[in-house]
Amino acid sequence: MTGAAPGRHRRRPAGLDGPPPGRRPVTAGDLPVWTARRQDGALAGTVGLALTRKANGTHRAEIVKLMVHPGSRRQGLAARLPATAEQTARRHGVSLLLLDTEAGSDAEALYQGAGWTRFGVVPGYATDPLGRLRDGSFSYKLLA
Repeated sequence: MTGAAPGRHRRRPAGLDGPPPGRRPVTAGDLPVWTARRQDGALAGTVGLALTRKANGTHRAEIVKLMVHPGSRRQGLAARLPATAEQTARRHGVSLLLLDTEAGSDAEALYQGAGWTRFGVVPGYATDPLGRLRDGSFSYKLLA
């Protein structure tokens, strides 16, 4: 939280997004994370599901940080990892998923092929690994 001393948290008004004071999202249960490993135990991929505590947003969540190691691509992980997150979202009563990715990327095409609908692009939204600004593509998926 901005302005709080390291290791200390200000009291949070009721209804604000985030874990309870003193708890990080992963340990508070607001950010389940899944990993996939190769047969040799090396990390092959990961994805997270950011649940919200906002009173008006408990029906929605965000798919975050879907990443697949280059040596593990083209094996279906980029489809299976978010599908696992979607199942958990349904169990939490989520009916609307959101995500962002680099506009024009392979990831954007993957999402569109998996039933996601792009609803906008923000110029210069995030930087790539080399620090260059890239446009962000925002998508949603309605869960049945």
